[in-house]
Amino acid sequence: MNEQRRAFDRRQFLQGMTQFAMVAATAPALGSSDAWRGVDCTTLTAGRPEDVGMSSDRLEDVFARIQRRVSDGLFPGATALVARHGVVVGHRAFGAKVAGVDEPVTLDTIFDLQSMTKVLSTAASALALVQEGVIALNAPVARYLPEFAASGKGAITVHDMLRYSAGLPVDNQFLDVADEETVWRLMAETPLEYAPGTSVLYSDLTYRLLGRMIEAAAGQDLDTVADTRIWGPLGMNDTMYNPPPALHERVAATAYSDLRGHLCRGEVQDEQDWALGGVTGCDGVFSTARDIAVFCQMILNGGAYGGAEILRPDLVRRMKRNNTPQVTEAATDTSPIENLLLTPKGLGWELWTRRFSNGGMRLSPRSYGKAGGAGTFMWVDPDHEIIGVLLTNHGLPQPFDGLHWSRMLDAVGCAEFFDGIINAVHH
Repeated sequence: MNEQRRAFDRRQFLQGMTQFAMVAATAPALGSSDAWRGVDCTTLTAGRPEDVGMSSDRLEDVFARIQRRVSDGLFPGATALVARHGVVVGHRAFGAKVAGVDEPVTLDTIFDLQSMTKVLSTAASALALVQEGVIALNAPVARYLPEFAASGKGAITVHDMLRYSAGLPVDNQFLDVADEETVWRLMAETPLEYAPGTSVLYSDLTYRLLGRMIEAAAGQDLDTVADTRIWGPLGMNDTMYNPPPALHERVAATAYSDLRGHLCRGEVQDEQDWALGGVTGCDGVFSTARDIAVFCQMILNGGAYGGAEILRPDLVRRMKRNNTPQVTEAATDTSPIENLLLTPKGLGWELWTRRFSNGGMRLSPRSYGKAGGAGTFMWVDPDHEIIGVLLTNHGLPQPFDGLHWSRMLDAVGCAEFFDGIINAVHH
């Protein structure tokens, strides 16, 4: 088991990435407005690029480039969706759900989203519970999850967890421990690697424990919290943890698991999250490009979509703004892997940076998005009112280190995709 763990652990390289500049800072105060007046309730409709100031020819070039990458064998398949001003101007499917198998990807193909879970499930659910008064952003996590107070972590707040600034390492996996409750206890007892609130370190462990805290506070499983408060009201019917067997033919496979002895299809590829049952705060959500675009439009609208009021506008503003003034883009945006790990963050969201953002180089500075480690991406550009979703079944880089992360980003062409979307806008 230990040898299998060493062979697959996708974050071994990242475990040592914890020495960086630390600058003390405090978090901005949460807005007090809870009014829904004036909130945009735009719903997605289909239309032509020219209807919203975009070029059909340039958008076709974007899709042709994805097709070329699939044809070159860089990944088996993909779906891509582009929307502007609430109008879906392009939604395409490419390649195969399973490498080497004649199962074409369709527009409703479901993909393993990996870390996009952090936004679509965990951060959104946490803010929904803040809205309900079940949890408080500035409350200590240990108020809801007492075992988390171990190893000097009693003062870490929910806000620190959401903004990737809790002081925890990138991960702490226990694949050689069979009992789930023991694994959760060991994770909760993980010691700090830096002083909470003084820096940023992207952390699956932090979000895994955040999901556990949400469950404890709400008295419900995380998938129930997310479905009843976010996905269900938005009509995101193809968004879920652990797709049932009846849906597996719609699911794109990622990669073969040596630990499980079979191809990951309808199962989260991350081994630790699979071992914990597939429902965690860091990985595990499956969805379609259309459902993800609905979620992004809700955020772009300020928290509502159609007749569904999901999050208060002040909470949405808090979610997508820079919550980490203790770090700067100039000091941290030094490589693709350090962009993921160390750059300024929102609550769950990654924030666009000028050099190594997986959202490319042409999004506006206020843009926010999220990558999934198996090759999935969503970005929202509020200045252009554009949503871009690119879902591939590339699979997790193996090993998961700086080199292989960069190679995966290059293979799927996420930067080229988002740059191409902005290039399609008539300026």
